[in-house]
Amino acid sequence: MAADAAVTVSGRTRQRASDLAAELGCQETGWENRGAQFADILINCTPVGMHPGVDESPFQPQWLGDNTLVFDTVYNPENTLLIKQARERGCPTVSGIEMFVRQAALQFERFTGQMAPLEVMREALRRGISAVR
Repeated sequence: MAADAAVTVSGRTRQRASDLAAELGCQETGWENRGAQFADILINCTPVGMHPGVDESPFQPQWLGDNTLVFDTVYNPENTLLIKQARERGCPTVSGIEMFVRQAALQFERFTGQMAPLEVMREALRRGISAVR
């Protein structure tokens, strides 16, 4: 972890968040206090907002800074409530689809020795998850 990066972990299960923070050598804050922490980058690694709970968000839009980069690892739906709220505030976003595709692309490249067709993979994933929305 970069020495000048201030990382804070918050989780719905306090002990798991504390364990992860200890492993990373960073601070931990309670789930109930997560909005009190300013973040340049917000990464949601919870299933909050995933189908069928699409009307849920782990973060309130007023907690986002104007330029907070929001990365939601949830990929179904692609445009989670968190992603929508961040975009409405003008924040840059990265969806779970991008994470999923980039992980698959690295595997593809390691197995085949060829560059992965990223756009083909994105579209295949979008078609595949559209059936479970």
